Amino acid sequence: MNFILDFVKQGGYIGYILVALNFIGYAIIIWKVISLIVFNKTVQPRLTDKVIHRVVTCNTDHHIITESIRTEIGLAFSPLTKGLTTVENIASISPMLGLLGTVVGIFNAFTVIAASGLDDPSAFATGIKFALVTTVLGLVVAIPHVIAFNYLNARMEQEQDEVENQVLLHLGKTLQERDAKRTESRNG
Repeated sequence: MNFILDFVKQGGYIGYILVALNFIGYAIIIWKVISLIVFNKTVQPRLTDKVIHRVVTCNTDHHIITESIRTEIGLAFSPLTKGLTTVENIASISPMLGLLGTVVGIFNAFTVIAASGLDDPSAFATGIKFALVTTVLGLVVAIPHVIAFNYLNARMEQEQDEVENQVLLHLGKTLQERDAKRTESRNG
């Protein structure tokens, strides 16, 4: 544990920013995974009937019904997508912050060389070490956030598509039953 703290400390202010972003990102990822589990257990089982009920009562054109279905499903899934942009931003900003640390570290190393020459290699090495540590921290933060964002985004799209297919299938059956009843009442 001390190794990790020492490593982050060597990254200076950029290292601390990256660690803070990491904690924020992981908190959001955990929140989204829990939200998705809760959504699948509580909301999704009732979603098909809810959307069908809202759409069937409209009694309008099939294109409008299809768009209404997509809108209703999108509204139901919108709370799940909140926070994902932050995870995506952390994934894309972290390597840039690592690169900024690289530039700052190398700049500091060359500043030391310009001021004192290569008489003190440890002073030069400090700047290079800072550069490497911030680069590593930027990548260590970014990689899991990219993976988590892509997984959560794909999973939510997949869930949304499944619900849409269930609703359309159920709607087709409901409309067939309604048309059959109408035909029966006219003939009977």
